[in-house]
Amino acid sequence: MLKAGKPMLKILAGAVAMQIGLSAYGSAAFAQPTSVSPNGVQTLSPPGAIQSTGTWDLGTRAGDYVYVAGMRGIDPATNKLVDGEEARIRQAFLNMRTIAESEGASLRDATRIVVYTTDMYRYRPIVNKIQEELWGAGPYPPRTIVEVDRLNQDDIVEVEGTFYAPPVSVDRPRQEASSEVNVSPNGVKTLTPAGAIRPTGTWNLATRAGDNLYVAGMRGIDPATDKLVDGEEVRIRQAFANMRTIAESEGASLRDATRIVVYTTDMYRYRPIVNKIQEELWGAGPYPPRTIIEVDRLNQDDIVEVEGTFYAPQNPKSAASSSDVNVSPNGVKTLTPAGAIRPTGTWNLATRAGENIYVAGMRGIDPATDKLVDGEETRIRQAFANMQTIAESEGASLRDATRIVVYTTDMYRYRPIVNKIQEELWGAGPYPPRTIVEVDRLNQDDIVEVEGTFYAPHKTHTYKVQSR
Repeated sequence: MLKAGKPMLKILAGAVAMQIGLSAYGSAAFAQPTSVSPNGVQTLSPPGAIQSTGTWDLGTRAGDYVYVAGMRGIDPATNKLVDGEEARIRQAFLNMRTIAESEGASLRDATRIVVYTTDMYRYRPIVNKIQEELWGAGPYPPRTIVEVDRLNQDDIVEVEGTFYAPPVSVDRPRQEASSEVNVSPNGVKTLTPAGAIRPTGTWNLATRAGDNLYVAGMRGIDPATDKLVDGEEVRIRQAFANMRTIAESEGASLRDATRIVVYTTDMYRYRPIVNKIQEELWGAGPYPPRTIIEVDRLNQDDIVEVEGTFYAPQNPKSAASSSDVNVSPNGVKTLTPAGAIRPTGTWNLATRAGENIYVAGMRGIDPATDKLVDGEETRIRQAFANMQTIAESEGASLRDATRIVVYTTDMYRYRPIVNKIQEELWGAGPYPPRTIVEVDRLNQDDIVEVEGTFYAPHKTHTYKVQSR
């Protein structure tokens, strides 16, 4: 794929797509009724929120967590993009807040956010300004911000978030608010461990929310100097070391990683180095589920950034030690179900950690041959089928997806095919919260990769919910 040809393609495709996209958002639509999946995933469509159009919904609640789809600056009153760059970016964050607040979470209860932008140096300062308005003096959530090729409707910024909002029930009464500034109203703890790098700006290193740790995108910054280290391999190793420092401060090891996403600015130059360093750090494995994508730009024109989620039960007794090599010290189970594709390299297909299943970025590989299938539609369908196989092996259906992220190398060519296939697989819906972005490159110069999180409790929980 040639990067040089993309700007003109963007202009030609974007002019038509913007017209179609805006008219679609202007059409009449009605909020879907609240729906609950077989495993208890609740689809969210709160009053005052934007209207979802297509094969995605706004958010889900699964247990103690609220997952919000990629939000853009759409006015809920008109379902059209608002004018003005700053106003539009602010609206994207407000749309995310509306959904979180409908389930009893505040912006302070965000466990992680990912900001996708089409121009890092033009829009990142505006994102920072708006986060400062909305979060005040902080603390801020862990954030990963990357520049991608294209967003839907040729938009400028999209923000995806996860929030922590334990249900209030007879068995789980509301907890007293903490007086500690680094603990949110719902108990999200902002982490600033000794020996870690120092955040600068409207983001923090990590959060603990219940049994899960969410680490912001880490880069190869030396904690002693707060500057990027020299040398490509040394810098990438430092990025992983920075992530490990944070995880270990809360009782997690690298083996307790439930998912990682690696953003790089050159897939074929830096992916082999990432693989080498993961092999050093994880040994013979098992490795975490991984999604690796090539993006246009990282902050400071860096080369690699790695974001991770870890499992570290607050009650250590809840993570019984296991002699199974596929179970981590804290009880993260690596999944290798029958009928699934085979991982090759320093990644695995999926993990189960407590009630959640985390599936690595899936592509259209035939499990029978371990090769990419021919045909664009067939290949994209196979990517979703590969994800489905893994989810079902742990008792989850596609309806139990709490969030998915679709990475594609051509938004306007492949997004309609993704929509068609999701409609086949999910029927009339409800659909999971979805973020879809166009990136520079996927592994093997592939066309679509889909990463997902699913909810599958070992035992069904029944809450008698009290009024808040």
